[in-house]
Amino acid sequence: MIEVSIVASELNQLKQQLNQTRLSHRDTTLKSRREILLLKRIILRFCAACKHHDSELDKEIVDLATRIEQVENTSDLTIQIATFERLINRYKMNVQKEHSVMEDHISYCGETLQRVAGLPAGLKRDLRSLLQYPSHDGSKHIQRIVRLVELYERAIKFISVGKLSSEINSNEVIDSDTQEQLSNELQHLISELDFNNTSGTKLLEIRSKLLTGTDAVSLIDLALQTLQLVLEGTNNERKASQIFVGEMNTQVAQIIKTSEQNQSQGQSYLEQRSLLNEEYSLLIKQAENLLDKKASEQEHKAKMVMLLNEMNDLAERNSAMQEREAALLERHEYTTKKLNNLYEETLEYRRQLSDQQQRVFRDPLTKVYNRAAMHERLDLEYKRWVRHQHSLVLAMIDIDQFKRINERFGHLAGDKALTIIAKTIENQVTDTDFVARFSGEEFLILFTETNKEEREKKLKAIQLAISKLPFKFKNDHVQVTVSVCSSEFTNSDIPEKVIKRTIDALYKQKSKGKEQFIYL
Repeated sequence: MIEVSIVASELNQLKQQLNQTRLSHRDTTLKSRREILLLKRIILRFCAACKHHDSELDKEIVDLATRIEQVENTSDLTIQIATFERLINRYKMNVQKEHSVMEDHISYCGETLQRVAGLPAGLKRDLRSLLQYPSHDGSKHIQRIVRLVELYERAIKFISVGKLSSEINSNEVIDSDTQEQLSNELQHLISELDFNNTSGTKLLEIRSKLLTGTDAVSLIDLALQTLQLVLEGTNNERKASQIFVGEMNTQVAQIIKTSEQNQSQGQSYLEQRSLLNEEYSLLIKQAENLLDKKASEQEHKAKMVMLLNEMNDLAERNSAMQEREAALLERHEYTTKKLNNLYEETLEYRRQLSDQQQRVFRDPLTKVYNRAAMHERLDLEYKRWVRHQHSLVLAMIDIDQFKRINERFGHLAGDKALTIIAKTIENQVTDTDFVARFSGEEFLILFTETNKEEREKKLKAIQLAISKLPFKFKNDHVQVTVSVCSSEFTNSDIPEKVIKRTIDALYKQKSKGKEQFIYL
C-alpha cells in the first residue's frame, strides 16, 4: 500500500510538472509568434524606408516583403536576409561616399562665399560657424545645405540692393574679433622674422603700426606689405647665399687646380733631382777612376777640367731647380694661406647663420624665446615625458590689465614693461627652466623634473618681484601685477590640450580679480 501511495504521489507531481511545461510552452509559443510578427513588421518597415534608392535593392526588398507575408518560420528567410544585408552594406558605402562629396561641396561653396569682399560681418560669422564643424550625419548635411542656401540668399539680396561697394563701411569688411586676431597673429609673425636689411626695418615699422591699432582696410594693406617684405627679404638672403656659395666654389676650384699643378710640378722636380744626383754620382765615380788611372799630368789636368765643367753645369742646373722649388713652396704657402682664409670665412658665415637662427627663436622685444621656439622645445620635452614619465609642468603668466597701460601711456610704455617683466621672470628661474613669450602679454614657463614646492616657490617669487617693480610712466607710479596658472602633464595629455586647459583656467580665474594663482 505504501508503494502504491508513493507511486501515486510521484504521478501527481509529474502531472503537475507536465501541466506547467504545457503552460510554459504555450507562453513561449505565443511569445515567439509575437516576436516573429514584430520582426516581420520591423523588416517590412525597414524595407519600406530603404526603397527607391537602388534598383537592385528595391527588387530584393519587394521579394523579401512578399516572402515575409507568406512564410511562418523566419529561419527560412536566412539566405535572403543575408543577401539583403549585403545590399544594405553596399548602399551604406555609397551613401557615405555621397555624404563625403556633399561635405566637400558645402565647404567649397562656403569658402567661395567667404571670399566675396564686402559682405556683412554678421553673415561671415554665420558662415564661419557653419563651416567650423563638418557633419557626418545625413540629416545634418541637409540642414547645413539649407543653412548655406539661406546665407547665399542673404548675400545675393545684399549685393542686389547695391550695398556691396557703396554703403559698406570699411571697418565692416572684417569683424572686430577677427581683425584683432589677425593683427595679433601678424605681430607674432613679424616678431619671429629676422632680416638685417631694409626689409627688417620696414617690418618693425609695420609692427609699430599694428601695436597702435589699425582699421580693417589698413590691416589688409599691412598684411600685403608684410608678405612682400618677407618675399623680398627671403630673396635677398637667398641671393646672398648663392653669391657666397658661388665665391666659395670658385675659390675651392682654383685651390684644387693650383694644388694639382703644384703636385705635378713637385713630382717633376723630384724626378729631375733624382737625375741630378745620379749625374753627380757618375761624375764622382769618373773622378775617382781618373785618380786611380796612371796617366800624365797634362792628361789628368785636361780630364779634370772637363769633369769640373760638367760639375759646374750640374751646379747651375741645381741652382735653377732650387729657385723653381722655392717658387713652388711660395705658391704652396699662398695656397695654404688662401685655404685658411676660406676656412675662416666659412666659419664666420656659419657663426652668422647660427646667430641668425638664435635670433629667429628669440622675441626681438623681450629677448626671451618666442612662440616658435616654445613649440619646438615643448615638443621635445613632451617626447621625453612620454618616454621617461618625468615631471613636466607648463605655467602661463599673464599681465593683469595690460591693455590699460597701452591705452593710457602708449605702446612704448607697454613695450618697456614687457621687457622688464621678461627679464624679471628670467631672473627668478634656473637655467633648466624654459621661458618664452607666448603672446602679447603672456609668458610661458616649462618646468622639467622639479617638485611642486619648488615650482610654486618660483612662481610666487615671480608674482612678488613683478608687483614690486618701480614702474613710472608719464610721472605716474604704476603697479603691475600678473596672474599665474600652472598645469602638470598627466595620463594621455598632449601639448595642445594642456595649453588650452591652462589658458581657459587662467582666464576663468582672472575674472575674480588681479594677481590670481591657480595650480591644476
